[in-house]
Amino acid sequence: MRMSKVLTIGVVALMGFLLCSSQGIAQEQEQEVKGEQEAVQEVVIEGTTTTYTLGQGDVVEVLVRNQPEFSGEFVIGPDGNIQYTFVGDIQAEGLTKEQLKENLEKDLQKYVKFPEASVTILAYRSKFVYILGEVARPGKYPMTGDTVTLREALVAAGLPTPDAALRRVYVINPANEEPAFQKVDIFLLLYKGILKDNLTLASGDLIVVPSTIPSEINRALRQLLAPITRAAVVEDLIDGYK
Repeated sequence: MRMSKVLTIGVVALMGFLLCSSQGIAQEQEQEVKGEQEAVQEVVIEGTTTTYTLGQGDVVEVLVRNQPEFSGEFVIGPDGNIQYTFVGDIQAEGLTKEQLKENLEKDLQKYVKFPEASVTILAYRSKFVYILGEVARPGKYPMTGDTVTLREALVAAGLPTPDAALRRVYVINPANEEPAFQKVDIFLLLYKGILKDNLTLASGDLIVVPSTIPSEINRALRQLLAPITRAAVVEDLIDGYK
């Protein structure tokens, strides 16, 4: 009878330890994921292409020499315009910052003699590429140009992980009714310097870096020891003990 009580206490203590351990690990993993997501949001793809046409969500700063009342920060709204002080709505979508500057100076001539304006892009929020799968930091990446290259995108995402299947990466363009996709070999691109597959990406393109078959098997085995799985095992123990 005493041995039964000792065994009962031991089993309950073990289950409690496993549950607490699972919860603690799950919380740590959740915090790590949030930290990685926040880090991704701060990274933009610095493309070699310097042309950038403004779009909805972009934030620009307008400075007018000696005219602080006409200066400020503006967000390009869903209608493609900025709400500009005194002047009214000004079209910005589809223009470069230089073209917007010229238009602003023309409109300001009604209020300022010989206006001199400058436009700076503060936040790039209208153009993105998506990088998923076996890269260091998968996610949604803002672009600083109308186009970027595949190599620039992969570098921004921290390069592929050791589990990546480098020779069967897919670039998907979802712009059409039937999305177009192309299979590329990024091993040759990244590690051999062969630029044949260094595709030019546009906003909305999706890069998928799959994992190798052995790494998929290893991942499946590791999941057997994941916190959720351990918690399920503990529940089975509890049910069996009842």
